[in-house]
Parts: sequence; structure tokens; C-alpha cells
Amino acid sequence: MAGGTKLEPGPVEARPAESLALVPPQSHQPHEPPASPMPPPPPGRTRRLFLRAAFALGAIGGTAAALTPILRADPRRTTAPAAPVPGGVAADGPPPAERFDEMYGGRHIRGTEADVRIDGRPLHLMRRADGSYVSVVNHFESFPTALATARAAVDDLGGTQLSLAGPALH
Repeated sequence: MAGGTKLEPGPVEARPAESLALVPPQSHQPHEPPASPMPPPPPGRTRRLFLRAAFALGAIGGTAAALTPILRADPRRTTAPAAPVPGGVAADGPPPAERFDEMYGGRHIRGTEADVRIDGRPLHLMRRADGSYVSVVNHFESFPTALATARAAVDDLGGTQLSLAGPALH
């Protein structure tokens, strides 16, 4: 080849920087995680599941703690055993049935807590939750005993008699 340069095989020169710009960078910077085959769970889902589980365990534990004394209680024993009292009656037992038979205000009052009669006619009583009594003659005022209720009924009746038909239906 005349006057020309001859090409000889030799070392390959490095490419210029412009040709490298076409290849994407292969860097692993912290803000760009490497691609993974499964996407991560949505943010907050694992926290939500954890909080649900913690709430359920807390609710179960609280219920168990509240019910333990009830479930361990002996159903046959509702109160502590009472100490014996002279006369053979327990101090915390039911009080003895109130029996009375007296004249009050010119009327004969006779009966027990369950059956009160004024001049032989029945006086209907109701026992309240607090242990007091009310009668059909005066059911706006309560009295501590059946006898006190019968005396108040005599006072309220004056000279009239109780009806034999019993209380009227409301």
C-alpha cells in the first residue's frame, strides 16, 4: 500500500465515554433496592395484623382474669360458714317468721309475713327488694315489717272494711 497506513492488529483501545453512556448504570445505591421476584407486602399490613393479634390476646386474657374467681368458686357454698349462736340458730340465717295477733285501732290484726288479715279479711302485701313491705291499701309508702304495714293499713282504712274480692287489676 502505497503511502497509506497499514492496519495492524494490536491492542484494542478503550471506548470513549460517550459510548458508555448508552449502557444503564449497574450501581446498588441504598435508595434503589435490587429487583426481587416477590413484591414486598403493602406498608402497614404486618403492623395491622400484629395489632389485631395483640388486641385479641389482651381481650382473651382480660376475660380469663375476670372470670377466674367466678369459675373457681364453689357453687354449693355461697357465704362463709356462720358461727353457732346460743339457741342453735345461725346469725346470718333467715330471720324467724314474724307472727302477730293483736288489737290495733279497734281492729283485729293477725298473721305472718305471708298472710296478713285485718278483721279476718286478707290484706295483700308485697315484699320489696330492700326487704320492706307495701300493701294494696297504701302502695306509695313502704314499711319495715308486715305488722307495721298492717297497722298503717288500719290507719288508712279508718272505719271501712277491706274488700273480700281482693285487689283490683290495674
